[in-house]
Amino acid sequence: MATSTEQEPRVNKLLVDRFLTDVFGARNADAVADHVTPDLVQHGADTPNGAQAFAELLHREFDRGPTGGQDAADASGPREPVFVVGENDLVCVCHYMPQPDPDAPGSSFDYYAFTTYRIRDGRIAERWPSLNKIAPPRPPAPGTPTRATTVSSSPSIDIKANKRLVGDFYRCVFDAQNPDAVKDFVSEDYLQHVSHYPPGRAGLEEFVRSRFPDGPVPPPAEPLIPPALIVAEGDIVVIAALLPQVEPDGSGALYPYYAYDAYRVRGQLLVEHWSGITKTAPPKPPGPPPAART
Repeated sequence: MATSTEQEPRVNKLLVDRFLTDVFGARNADAVADHVTPDLVQHGADTPNGAQAFAELLHREFDRGPTGGQDAADASGPREPVFVVGENDLVCVCHYMPQPDPDAPGSSFDYYAFTTYRIRDGRIAERWPSLNKIAPPRPPAPGTPTRATTVSSSPSIDIKANKRLVGDFYRCVFDAQNPDAVKDFVSEDYLQHVSHYPPGRAGLEEFVRSRFPDGPVPPPAEPLIPPALIVAEGDIVVIAALLPQVEPDGSGALYPYYAYDAYRVRGQLLVEHWSGITKTAPPKPPGPPPAART
């Protein structure tokens, strides 16, 4: 019989699925109160804190008709996620939402929208969307494939080791500006799911080399940008960094933006990658953290 700690992620994923169905699938903002704590904390850029404020925002969005958004509802209801991972009280949902390509009219580029939820006493208490205010995602065309994938359920997988691997990958490759270190972390058949990044391990090596022409430098003992979130289940690890961005209104103020990546791990190597970075508005280097929201 499963222990309570083993059951918790499964139950929490069901709670999030019901929230997405009842609110976004039914386009019913009033259902927010059934699934969210009154003091809901919003870590993203799209709404102030509190269940009432969230419901009021969704009322306005639903009245305008299908507009996309981080929770991936469209005119036909919520899209099937690519994957859902749960660890302890966190649940992260990833949706495939291809976007119009700014460099090739009439075509699209791959975009993956992520939202992480924290569950408390059977309700959603916190929410971290990957919303970039400069380029909010548009709903995909009806019939767009979801690209759903399976998260391994093998009990032999060490998720702590997988999370360490992802952290060390950023520290030793990107923080150290070292393309030669890519082979220590990435499989030769590395599958890049995002079309605006070069494919394969060789493509990743060249990407790092072009981004850091003056590297390498010694790897830091700790990540230069500590992860704001890291959630793992089975062979999938999702990691998000807080990269505050400049408000598009010209005020110069910053808003909280969470840059997400997800990796599949096999044999202590990264074998697949999904990115939450939009080609339309890649994030700028982070400034100081935005002021706490009230």
